[in-house]
Amino acid sequence: MTKRATPPLYETEKLTFAAYLITACQNELVSARPTGQNRKVVFQLSQVPTQDQLRTFFDGTAKVSALRYAEVINRLKGAAYEVLRCNGAS
Repeated sequence: MTKRATPPLYETEKLTFAAYLITACQNELVSARPTGQNRKVVFQLSQVPTQDQLRTFFDGTAKVSALRYAEVINRLKGAAYEVLRCNGAS
């Protein structure tokens, strides 16, 4: 039996970008952890974005469901808050 290759993970500190990747690209949040700076959280996602996904987000032409995006933003904010709370960041 051969092992299936695990897709590479992607990390970002940008909450809005992580929310976009989750909303638009069927990406999943794998984990959230604090950075060395204590007030930031790194979001680890299940897939690396494509060049097209990067371009459309950063040039402002990406289109996603506003409701879904807002839901994901709230979920990521909650995850970030919990990570920081558990690690004693103020």
